[in-house]
Amino acid sequence: MSNTALNACASSTLEETFSANLEDGTNFVATLTELRSSSTPGRGDIWVVIATDRRNDSAKTFTISFAKDIVSSIGKITDGDNEVSLFYNNYADINNPTLQQARAGTIQYTLDLNEMTLRGTFNADIDKSDGSGQYLCTAHFDTKLSRSSPTLVR
Repeated sequence: MSNTALNACASSTLEETFSANLEDGTNFVATLTELRSSSTPGRGDIWVVIATDRRNDSAKTFTISFAKDIVSSIGKITDGDNEVSLFYNNYADINNPTLQQARAGTIQYTLDLNEMTLRGTFNADIDKSDGSGQYLCTAHFDTKLSRSSPTLVR
């Protein structure tokens, strides 16, 4: 793991952004990013980051989860209950929302619990909404996190 790369994630100037490209060619831009606490059988205690884009009268979310004991990493995105998991949800069609899972990819992130910030990037192969394959999604995030009570526990 490169300390130089991780230090780049921890720069002092916050951009306040969470953006990603979507399969239809549009951009995801989070209007709210939350931090929650949870657990899984494979990883134990985890952090769950939910970035929500509520533009255009609908909701879209990216959900990133990772082990609580790894708050800064250059790691893998996997489709199992290990390392980092990533999902994209689109609720534009309330009768047919999508749940699109990242099957593989890389992520670099730093979570600062004192400042409540998350900084980093990911490149992930995410399932297409019609199930016909995957698309490459690239994201950049440098954002403040809201506390999701009552589930946030340090």
